[in-house]
Amino acid sequence: MKIGIVCYPTFGGSGVVATELGKALAKEGHQVHFITYSQPSRLDFLNENLFYHEVEFRSY
Repeated sequence: MKIGIVCYPTFGGSGVVATELGKALAKEGHQVHFITYSQPSRLDFLNENLFYHEVEFRSY
């Protein structure tokens, strides 16, 4: 399955939960795409099913 996860790339909170969830899903064979404004701090790309897509983030 192809899964997209939109998250904050922070060191704590929801960013960590989203990253760990995505890594676990990739380990099970799913293709996981992280969509965020910076690489998640805990994303290590040790799995070929992990992808990162950076989007522009405008500060208000």
